[in-house]
Amino acid sequence: MIARRTVAALAVPVVLGFASHAGATSDPNITTTSAPVETPVESPIDEQGGVTVPPVVAPVSTLPSATTTVPVGCPPPPVSQAVFVGKVKVLDATQAVYELVRLRSGSLAGYSTDVPNVSGVVVTEVGIYYGRDVKFLDVGATYLVGTALDATTGRIFSRVTEEAPLFGGNQVADINNSGVVCPTFVDVARTLNVDGSSIESGVLSGLSGESDRLLLAVLVPAGLVLLGLVTLVLVRRALPT
Repeated sequence: MIARRTVAALAVPVVLGFASHAGATSDPNITTTSAPVETPVESPIDEQGGVTVPPVVAPVSTLPSATTTVPVGCPPPPVSQAVFVGKVKVLDATQAVYELVRLRSGSLAGYSTDVPNVSGVVVTEVGIYYGRDVKFLDVGATYLVGTALDATTGRIFSRVTEEAPLFGGNQVADINNSGVVCPTFVDVARTLNVDGSSIESGVLSGLSGESDRLLLAVLVPAGLVLLGLVTLVLVRRALPT
């Protein structure tokens, strides 16, 4: 009898504790949180071998800048107006008028005119300023002409000879002693033969094809001097001593 009462006394607290725990878990005011479930990321699989291939990251390519930086004190690069193949129609003291054969690059808009030729076909003509270099060109010849715009006069020009540096170049300007290295640019305003070779512009280039006149220019003065000496000798011998 005493044993039964003892067991009942011990069982009551256990039952009450179990009931209180069950009521606590069923309380609607208590919120429960669950740990986030990680979703596996599927890697690309090689369809042929079934081997997992790591993702490939495309490399970032950097294009080099096409801008040329000109140091302070150096002349800016020349700008081409147009490059064309033309046939010389007219020459005057400083200018050559071309009949346009083919435009290679640039534009001649505003500097050319469309006129009919002797056959009635409309052709494009353009006048190019050369200055003294015009003497190296021939009427009827075809040239490869590179031109640039003269901002002062507003006309396009070209040259046959190479451009000489103004004021003695870097030597007079003392650029070489300053440690600045100026870039070298191609002269865009040059007139060349169609094959790209330079036009003959030497001292005797204007006498090509006139060998007879050149020979007379040398022999006639020499003959006159010799004739004068012979005449002087004969006159002195004819005079009485």
